Amino acid sequence: MKFCNLTIDEFESFVNDHFSHYTQSKAHYAGRQALNLDVHLVGVKEGDKVLAACLLNGAPSFKFFNYFYTHKGPVFDHHDKALVDFFYTHLTNYLKKHKGLFVLVDPYITRNHLDGDGYVTESFEVDDIITEMERLGYEHQGYSIGYSMDSQARFLSVLDLTDKTDDELLKEMDYKTRRNINKTIEMGVQMRDLSDDEMEKFFRLYKMAEDKHHFSLFDLQTFKRMKQTYGDNARVVMTYINLNDYLKRLNDQLSIKRADYNKAAAELEENPDYRKLKNKTVELEKAVAQIEKKVAETEALKASDGDVLELASAIYVFNNHELYYLSSGSNPAYNQFMGAYNMQWEMIKFANQLGLKRYNFYGVSGDFTESSPDLGVAKFKKGFNAYIDEQIGDFIKPLNPGAYWLYKKMKKK
Repeated sequence: MKFCNLTIDEFESFVNDHFSHYTQSKAHYAGRQALNLDVHLVGVKEGDKVLAACLLNGAPSFKFFNYFYTHKGPVFDHHDKALVDFFYTHLTNYLKKHKGLFVLVDPYITRNHLDGDGYVTESFEVDDIITEMERLGYEHQGYSIGYSMDSQARFLSVLDLTDKTDDELLKEMDYKTRRNINKTIEMGVQMRDLSDDEMEKFFRLYKMAEDKHHFSLFDLQTFKRMKQTYGDNARVVMTYINLNDYLKRLNDQLSIKRADYNKAAAELEENPDYRKLKNKTVELEKAVAQIEKKVAETEALKASDGDVLELASAIYVFNNHELYYLSSGSNPAYNQFMGAYNMQWEMIKFANQLGLKRYNFYGVSGDFTESSPDLGVAKFKKGFNAYIDEQIGDFIKPLNPGAYWLYKKMKKK
């Protein structure tokens, strides 16, 4: 075995064939290079065969040093003790030559599967991995809960697409979620891709989510770069509704209900003591009134907000293994059209069409109590029959112990 830099083709071929995260990709490497950021492709080979691959990010830290980080890498079987020892021992030597202060690794390794309520349904052996990593000087950062600016969420909400038809996926969702999806179809909610020069539409809706949840992460240029970086493996989509079309649907429904009501009312006039017919007439009268109310509300909304309403938008990235739902936003003023439900359903079907195994709704906090800060988000994802993939978490290794101790001390001030 030899530890070496990999060519982009060697790296790409390996991560395409082995379960890996979208950040461990040729596109991510090219994106870092385009910004003149420090990025490395390293791995282990035996002859011409690649056994391990890793995209490493580097950044200046503490004046004379560099901090290194691999997001959801390295990519290889961490139960292979010999390979773990070989890779990480040589990685340490490699990074020390590049003035490494410390390195953080976040391997894409599952600890537990949990149901949507946070109860463990399946556990995976990770103690041997943690023991070996710590023997090599990598300190496990623990099983954190919540969100942090220093690390990725450990809990991922994932929908298993394996060998499922679209109909089967829909049937397995919660009743409320399935009903809401069908309602969006009945109302005529649609989805389309946004072009590069329409990214402001996405960002306007994204900002509404930031304002609602009191956070601020990315600017418009960051999202534009992300879309450009992942190219054909990224989609920025938006759901919308054309109120003219919706009004036509409502008026068509109203005509049918009025006809049904008039027929029932005429029959009731001839049979005034027919109790069942009387109840039916009352229900039809209520249905007519409800649709008339919707028509009036929609006409008023059309007059104030225009013919087309932009409901929800999100950026998605996919690789050979998963589709990832990354950042999104929606207009709360139009919640009655449930654009987010329609968007998720259309993209789930897209992922299934690609033959992917997983639809990754991405991070949740891991706090499943009623006081959880993201309770609503977690319940929304759970409704699609998503389970929770709890990750092993982060490991940190000081590469220059003395300087790292001083760095940590300075950081606490």
